[in-house]
Amino acid sequence: MSDLQKGFYPHGDNAFVANFSESEREVLTNLSEQIIELLAERIDHQSDDPLAALVGITSHDTPPEDEVLLRLLPNAYADQVDASEFRRYTESTLRQKKQGHAMAMRSNLISAIDGVVEIDRDGANDWLGAINDVRLALGVRLNVEENSPEELQLLAPDDPMHGVYTVYGWLGWLQESLLEAVMNGSQ
Repeated sequence: MSDLQKGFYPHGDNAFVANFSESEREVLTNLSEQIIELLAERIDHQSDDPLAALVGITSHDTPPEDEVLLRLLPNAYADQVDASEFRRYTESTLRQKKQGHAMAMRSNLISAIDGVVEIDRDGANDWLGAINDVRLALGVRLNVEENSPEELQLLAPDDPMHGVYTVYGWLGWLQESLLEAVMNGSQ
């Protein structure tokens, strides 16, 4: 089995390796950059409190209007008052954490020599978070809640969503390979 068919695999005591083609690295880098951009902070004009700014409390208490952002930053509670209050205290930190995952993945891809990405356990957590966020974003675009996998597999080859679904599936496989590598490496 070639490295491309393996995805991630354990390497040594605390490392995981994957070998990506140039086109795979370009796709992953582009997707991570889109997530980084998408998660850019909302400008908070109403908070002049330096302590609130320091700890990430914002005046933003409404969910994002963009459906992908809403999926990445969902309401924590069904009750709007509780959800709004929780969002004020957590959204900024959650955005930063998710951006950090995507930035780490992007950095690993850009610095890969001959397509080989080697990450440690912290890097694996970053990659798992970043891949998950990209898949969530693509899932919204594919409307996976309404469309069954069977329907998505039947997309015509010239349908732009066909390529999106192919990447979505590949990312699921890549995520699974990393999870298996982490689990096998911890035994």
